[in-house]
Amino acid sequence: MEFKHKNHLLSGYLLLQKHIQEIRDIIQEGRPPTSDIANLSPLPENIQNELMEHLAKVKALYEELTQMYVAPELEKAKKREPVSATKMWAYIQLKQLEENMSTMHPKVFERRYGAMKSDERGHLKEIIEKILQELKEAQKLV
Repeated sequence: MEFKHKNHLLSGYLLLQKHIQEIRDIIQEGRPPTSDIANLSPLPENIQNELMEHLAKVKALYEELTQMYVAPELEKAKKREPVSATKMWAYIQLKQLEENMSTMHPKVFERRYGAMKSDERGHLKEIIEKILQELKEAQKLV
């Protein structure tokens, strides 16, 4: 098998993992992959279990295929990165969340969307500053 074939098999494995996780999120948590806003109803547990059994078989069959042709590459893809990489990604996401939340601060919010009543401004400021402080504390952990 040529490199391009092996590469496609490995890509298929990674994509399969992603889709299985997304399906699990949909059926168990009601969380679709394209929207964080939509709240779906999880499927009944018996259907969840049956679906996950089928997906486990699909995963096992595809792993069998990849073991035949791309075992070393598959092992490399399955290898976990060090904790430092996890911390880096968590920090990046926390900083992004901090940036997003800072746009809710009355200084920015009113500049973009117009003035608010003073009690609304005060309440918004208080809550957003608490959120930003919590995010700063979370960043210290990673």
